[in-house]
Amino acid sequence: MSARTKNRIINVCLSAGAIVCMWAVWLIACAVVNDGYVIPSFPDTAERFFALLGSGGFWLSFAKSLGRTALSWAVSLLAAAALAFACAAFPRVRAFAAPFVAVFRTVPTMAITLMLLIWSSPRVAPVIVGFLMLFPITYSQMMAAVDGMDAGLAQMADVYGISAGERLFKIYIPQILPPVLSQVGANFSLTLKVIISAEVMCSTFDSLGGMIHQSNVFLDTAQMFALTICALLAGGLLQWALSKLALITRRRGGSA
Repeated sequence: MSARTKNRIINVCLSAGAIVCMWAVWLIACAVVNDGYVIPSFPDTAERFFALLGSGGFWLSFAKSLGRTALSWAVSLLAAAALAFACAAFPRVRAFAAPFVAVFRTVPTMAITLMLLIWSSPRVAPVIVGFLMLFPITYSQMMAAVDGMDAGLAQMADVYGISAGERLFKIYIPQILPPVLSQVGANFSLTLKVIISAEVMCSTFDSLGGMIHQSNVFLDTAQMFALTICALLAGGLLQWALSKLALITRRRGGSA
């Protein structure tokens, strides 16, 4: 057995052990509190969980939350890429954009969510909140890749008079894309978490966050736990799938 295979087995065992520990803490806390309104039992939560999986309303809400997440993530990625490439081509743009990025990075999420409820609708506000959260993160990742680029390539482009378009596709994108792809899964999962949190605050209709908010109103803690587990599983699976896809893309790009 190779060292790589052993490491994979060890990592899987450690992850499984962590899940068992969290489950044990849940069971112990449930036994100590002994109040289903505070901490629901595992059987009650499991029953609600499988009931959700068989509900068409749940999947409709999940699809709409996932759609908001994809929209917010895509707009953030495109906006961050456009600004990063502009900063790479024109260094003064970076100094001009720095205050705006700093504001996006430091604005309180809850405060902006409440303000967006006044300026927009419960369906639109979560998308904007997701954008405001993810954009500075993605921009910082791209600028770190820009700063790590080989300066000799840019100098060579100046010497040979390479056009801006050729620089973009032959110098900037090949060097910026790999580190950005490595963070795709984590960024998407983080956006999903923020979108659901904003939906809870906005009481967004037909959404995972809206269902969690409704469960809270009716003190249905088991339903809240089941929905939270669904969100955790969805975020984890999406992060894993996108990370694997990004890895395959990077390997194919490297072999090409």
